[in-house]
Amino acid sequence: MEQLQQPFRDLLESAPDAMVIVNESGEIVLVNSQTEKLFGYNRAQLLGGPIERLIPSRFHAQHLVHRQNYCADPDVRPMGAGLELYAIRSDGREFPVEISLSPLKTDDGLLFTAAVRDITDRRKAERKFHGLLESAPDAMVIVDQKGEILLVNSQTEALFGFPRKELLGKKVEILIPPRYHPRHGGHREGFFLDPRIRPMGLNLDLFALRKDGTEFPVEISLSPLETEEDKYVTAAIRDISERKRFEQELREKNIELENASRAKDRFLASMSHELRTPLNAIIGFTGTLLMKLAGPLTEEQNRQLKTIQGSSRHLLSLINDLLDLAKIESGKVEISLESVVAQTLVEEVATTLRPLAEQKGLTLEVSVPEKEIVLRSDWRALQQILLNLTNNAIKFTEKGSVRLEFHQREVNGATQTEFVVSDTGIGIQPEDKDRLFQAFSQVGSTGSRREGTGLGLHLSQKLAELLGGTITFESEYGKGTRFQLSLQEGQGDGKRYACAHSGN
Repeated sequence: MEQLQQPFRDLLESAPDAMVIVNESGEIVLVNSQTEKLFGYNRAQLLGGPIERLIPSRFHAQHLVHRQNYCADPDVRPMGAGLELYAIRSDGREFPVEISLSPLKTDDGLLFTAAVRDITDRRKAERKFHGLLESAPDAMVIVDQKGEILLVNSQTEALFGFPRKELLGKKVEILIPPRYHPRHGGHREGFFLDPRIRPMGLNLDLFALRKDGTEFPVEISLSPLETEEDKYVTAAIRDISERKRFEQELREKNIELENASRAKDRFLASMSHELRTPLNAIIGFTGTLLMKLAGPLTEEQNRQLKTIQGSSRHLLSLINDLLDLAKIESGKVEISLESVVAQTLVEEVATTLRPLAEQKGLTLEVSVPEKEIVLRSDWRALQQILLNLTNNAIKFTEKGSVRLEFHQREVNGATQTEFVVSDTGIGIQPEDKDRLFQAFSQVGSTGSRREGTGLGLHLSQKLAELLGGTITFESEYGKGTRFQLSLQEGQGDGKRYACAHSGN
């Protein structure tokens, strides 16, 4: 091989791969030092020997055919394109290889150069990558820049109904409804211009296509994949049919609830007048009879009329509470912020409820600062809360007193106004405290504890929240209870308010 001059030999030695030059008979005529290192033979053991020495015996027969075919049509190309190739070392160990072939014309005839690369590490990485791909919960599809599918996992086969062999090498549009084909190529090009991890079609409804022609909604996450050969995109595809079905059912339920809410509001609006008018008439005529304007009453008649009057007022209170609760929860009525003189508000509440306290032999005490305090709040909401709290205190106190007071103090740099209603009543049992503010909750076991609608405290809490305030309480069973409404300056959104009436 004298015609292979020294510069060529030096080039061969500088190559990063094992280089093996073979003649048409399959004899090795030249190798470089990388070949010695890779296969474990010294140069003398290889030169003049058959190339099959470097190939596992099970491939010898077909290799002879491949070599003859290559001699008939020699050109630069990879060997065994699409096949897994293996070589064998001097110690008998096999390893996967990648081989590139190129012809070389010399005076002694046609030679063939094989560049042999050990791809053991690459295969290990590929197996690990394939393992990760198969363990992914979503369908995974790897696509090149031309849009051809290079790799899919078993979840892709299950989701789309295609066997793997029908997808590999095909355009990715096979998985996309035809109406999206014209735009998809542009989207793919846009991704490769700016490759980064991101959802596909953000804020858009995406659909995929199964082999049987059925479409289904999907969520797709894209991520770039860069290898030695090229850049690719990995698409993680998730079927969201169940999620879409649930969302649709939720929308339908919301529409039903909205319709039911509107129907309820219409009913309450139409019935409020119809219910209140006859009850007010009953209460009014009963009062007239009790005043004996229509003539004297027997003791039994007087007792019966008072029963009618009390029951009518209780029913009116229940109706008012239910209407108030509906208004608060619908949040449709705007609150009205105004300047409220706290002393005047407290005195008015005390004046309203003092007769009720005196009927039970209780003292209703009031304590207010001398200096006038002006709040920016809603008069009617504040009044209703204090009426409810004070009325409850009177209702559940059999002897002693009820005290209504307010004061101001600094809390975290802000002025806080605190209205306090305390009593010497029966108190609240520990097991009842957690449900005290629940709607229709009537705590305790005594007969008096079961009066009212069970809405008073619930409504008061809702009103306090609308004003940006809180209601807290302390109670010792058998000794009394202390309720506190706390309001800070600037609290209350000034947007919504439902006016309430009853103190039950």
